[in-house]
Amino acid sequence: MSIASSPSRMPGAISGYDARWEQHNSERQTLILQAAVALLEESPAGTDVPVHLIAKRAGLAKSVVYRQFSGREELERRIRSYLVDDFARVLDAELDVSSGSIREILTRTIRAVADWMSDHPRLVEFARTGPTHTADPGIDAVSSLKLRMSETAQELIASIGRIIGADPAPFASVPFAVVTMVEGVLATWIRDPRPSRSRAEIVADLAAFAWYVLDGAARSIGLAVDPDDELTAVIAGFADAGPSAVGL
Repeated sequence: MSIASSPSRMPGAISGYDARWEQHNSERQTLILQAAVALLEESPAGTDVPVHLIAKRAGLAKSVVYRQFSGREELERRIRSYLVDDFARVLDAELDVSSGSIREILTRTIRAVADWMSDHPRLVEFARTGPTHTADPGIDAVSSLKLRMSETAQELIASIGRIIGADPAPFASVPFAVVTMVEGVLATWIRDPRPSRSRAEIVADLAAFAWYVLDGAARSIGLAVDPDDELTAVIAGFADAGPSAVGL
């Protein structure tokens, strides 16, 4: 069999060598992104981290960095994507509706946002400077993250709506409104050199505000929920009661 007709050379086929090389490149890219993030954290606000320092921190030659990314712009967009993906994983874990009351779920999710924004101000600043690798060039990484979290919350609400037989339409704007409020308030609080509220207090305030928005939307379709009841029990109760329990 000739090389040209070998199955490993057929369109769409990936040889074992190619697969190993892809994994090798992926591992190198991860090392580079992790090195860049570490250097960003250590740098003063507004400082551009040179590529040669990123390469050195990653234990690679500068030429390797340039082979992995088409240029500085792609590298920076990839860094922002890395940050967004990492932050989103943390939030997804906290936004687990299988455990806790609505108040507890809101509190722990908002606390995770507050912790990350407070503990990594340089990364937040960098995320605001431009888009991720996959986003519209006109949308910065923080805005991409807000949209992503809003979509996740909308999917959760829609799933709960299907279980209890409630129309999720009244909640359509709730996730983005809550996410935008939380990010905006925390950003202002973090920039304040002498905030009047502690981190725990601002988290509690925001959890309460988020609940008020959710409660208003729920009551508009005849749902009255105790925010301190276990959410799984609340969902099960409405599901057992049928559509009449939610005003349908």
